[in-house]
Amino acid sequence: MSTSESDDKPKTQRRTAVKADDDPKEEKPATQTAQTIEIYPLRSYQDAGEIKRRGGPGYNAPKRHAERLIAAGLATDKKPKA
Repeated sequence: MSTSESDDKPKTQRRTAVKADDDPKEEKPATQTAQTIEIYPLRSYQDAGEIKRRGGPGYNAPKRHAERLIAAGLATDKKPKA
């Protein structure tokens, strides 16, 4: 193979390394994205097989699911005062 043949091939671009912080599969519990909303239970209810207790800790839920819980009066997106 001569050098002129290798020059005709398209050169590949250098890939940049992905940092661990940029991993979209990694979910951080304290981080809130546009797809999730942190909600706080106002009443006790079962959600995804877990019982969420009135006055319990807040948790992240998918936006549409959280909006349904808020509309039903079961949860709020505002942190209740202790």
